[in-house]
Amino acid sequence: MYQWHDKVYIGAAHGLSGILVLLLQAKEFISEEDLNHYIRPTVDFVAQLAFESGNFPSSLTNDRDRLVAWCHGAPGVANMLLLAYKVWGEQKYLDLALRGGEVVFERGLLKKGYGLCHGTAGNGYLFLHLYQVTQDLKYKYYADMFGLWCSDYGTHGCRVADHPLSLFEGLAGTIYFIDDLLIPDDAKFPAFIL
Repeated sequence: MYQWHDKVYIGAAHGLSGILVLLLQAKEFISEEDLNHYIRPTVDFVAQLAFESGNFPSSLTNDRDRLVAWCHGAPGVANMLLLAYKVWGEQKYLDLALRGGEVVFERGLLKKGYGLCHGTAGNGYLFLHLYQVTQDLKYKYYADMFGLWCSDYGTHGCRVADHPLSLFEGLAGTIYFIDDLLIPDDAKFPAFIL
């Protein structure tokens, strides 16, 4: 687990879900015993933390259903659940990821920024991943709508990122997302999904 500011984080950027995403993508280098004895119970532990809404807490000590961003909340955790579904084929992982997708569509246009980490483009990548797994055009449409919102860069009253041109906070990640909308079957969240 990753601990920071005396909290154990759950999200993808610096939390348990991000660690699990990397391990699930490296499954061919992990024994079947370790995959099922250590990684799967940890995935199940994270899965049981879901709020009624389909969102996830930012840390183990946080019981507020507030943050909906790739770094803290359903967008990053749902990506991990989609990988778990691909590895073990269990419907419960897909169902939780789909619930996460709905909460992201409802609450995921973020005023914090347009970027990948805690912005709308990062949330939009969940829809591309959901589309790739389910082939449901609804998720492609959701991704396109988030991309359309991002293409009006600077008009939504979002705050300016600390690093406005960077990949994870700034314009570079937003451009990457908009470009990936052109090839949704091949889209991958940069430096996260292989």
